[in-house]
Amino acid sequence: MSPRRGGAALVSMGLLAAACHGSAAATAAAHRAGSTGRASPGTATSSPSASAGAGSATGAGYPPLPSPTLADTATLAEARQKIKHVVFIVKENRTFDTYFGTFPGADGATNGRTCDGQTVPLVRAKDQTPDVEHHFLPALHSMDGGKMDCFNTMWNGTKLQSYVQYHRDQIPAYWAYATHYALADHFFSSIYGPSGPEHLWTFAATSDRFVDHERPGQFGTGLDREYCDDPAERAYSFRKLTPAQQATAFQMEEHYFEVGRLTRYWITRWPCINIPVLPDELSAHGISWMDYRGHNPYAQPLRQIEHIWHGPLRSHEVSDAQFVPDALAGRLPSVSWLVPYVGLSEHPPSSVCEGENWTVRVIDAVMRSPEWKSTAIVLTWDDFGGFYDHVAPPHVDLYGLGPRVPALIISPWSRAGFVDHTVFEFSSVLKMIERIWGLPPLAARDRVASDMLDAFDFSGSPRPPLILPQRNCSAAR
Repeated sequence: MSPRRGGAALVSMGLLAAACHGSAAATAAAHRAGSTGRASPGTATSSPSASAGAGSATGAGYPPLPSPTLADTATLAEARQKIKHVVFIVKENRTFDTYFGTFPGADGATNGRTCDGQTVPLVRAKDQTPDVEHHFLPALHSMDGGKMDCFNTMWNGTKLQSYVQYHRDQIPAYWAYATHYALADHFFSSIYGPSGPEHLWTFAATSDRFVDHERPGQFGTGLDREYCDDPAERAYSFRKLTPAQQATAFQMEEHYFEVGRLTRYWITRWPCINIPVLPDELSAHGISWMDYRGHNPYAQPLRQIEHIWHGPLRSHEVSDAQFVPDALAGRLPSVSWLVPYVGLSEHPPSSVCEGENWTVRVIDAVMRSPEWKSTAIVLTWDDFGGFYDHVAPPHVDLYGLGPRVPALIISPWSRAGFVDHTVFEFSSVLKMIERIWGLPPLAARDRVASDMLDAFDFSGSPRPPLILPQRNCSAAR
C-alpha cells in the first residue's frame, strides 16, 4: 500500500484540530479531575496499545486525521478484476467497544471512564437494552474534547446505561465473521449523530450541513420524517459560515462547556436537497445499483434527495425483502445498500439476537449466491447509539468524525482473521467503490478517505463461504 495525501481544505481542518488539542484538554480538565484519557488510533501497520484491553491508556484530545492509505496500481487492478459486487449493510446504534471490546488483537476496552473521573466496568449487556440519547450535541459532550469520559451525562444515561458490553456468546455470528474474515477496529461514524444525517453520508460523503432530524419541532404537517414529501418539515442544520465562524465553531466542539453554544450557528431547513450522491455517478457510468431498504423513518437518505425521490432513479429503491431472492438468483447489482426494517436493525430496545439473525440470513444468501466469489460485503452500524467507546476519533471538520462503530469486511478475498487498524468512516466505503469502478469523489471526505483495500488479499484462492446457523432468540438474555 502506498499512502497519499489529498484534499487541502480537509487537511487544513485536521491541522486546526491538532492546534486545538492542548487548549481543549485544559478546559475539559478544569471541570473535573482524575480522568485518564483514551488510546489513539493506529494505522493499518500499527498494533493496538498494550493497555487497550483494559481501556486504561492515558492521554487526551482528538488525534489528527492520518494520511489516507490507498491501494497501489497492481492491487487496484486485482480488485477491479475480482470484486464485481459491493454490498453496504448498515445496522444501528452500537459502538466498537459494545460489540468487540474483548476481541483478541483489537483496540478494545472492558472499562470506561465517567465525567467525574471514575473508572467503571462495561457490564454484560442484556439482549434488549434501553435506548440512550445519541444526537449531535450529546455525542460531543460524551466525547469531552477527546477524553471519552462523559457518556454518563446524557439525559437517559446517568445510571451508566451506556457502559455495557456484549460477549462472544451473545453475538456469535458477528464474532465468527470477525474471526474468519476482517474486522476494522478504527472505523468511525461520519457525523456525531443521529441516524438520518449518518445515512446521508453513506450515499453522499456529506450531510449537506444537516446535523439532526429527530428533535421536537422538526416533523412538519404529516407523519414524522416525510422529507421531500412534506414541504413544511424542518431539520437542524449549520448555516453557511464564514471561515472565521467555522474556526470558532470547530474549537467550540473541543470544549465541553462550549458545545452547547454551537446552536447559535444552526438554522432549520427543509430536509429536501439536491446534492450529488453516489447513485448519480453509478447511473451516469452505466453501473448497476440498488437501495434495498426496510421501513425505517429514521434512515431514508434518498427520500431527502429531490432529484432521486421525484425522478426516475427512485425505481432503484426497493424493499429489503427483495435482497435475498435477488442474491440467490444471481441478480445482485454492482453496488447495493441494504438496511433492514428498524425492528431488526439492533436499534435499542430491539433484540440484538433477532437483528443478528437477520444479518446472518442476508449474508448467507450472498454466500450461497453464484456471485459470492466476486462480492465484498461491508457491514457496519450507523452511529454510537449513546454507548461507550474509549477511542477518540479524529476531529476532521464540524461534523465529525463521530464515535467508533463496529465494521466487518466479509468477502472471499478478505484477509483471514485480520484486524485492520486503519482509520475508516462511511466515506471510506464510497472511496472503495469509487476506486474499483474509476469514479470521481463526491465531496471533501471521500477525496481523502482510505480505500479499505488493504483488508483484502487477492494473491491466493477465494475464501469459502461461512454458512452460520440462526439462533433461538427466546433464550437470549
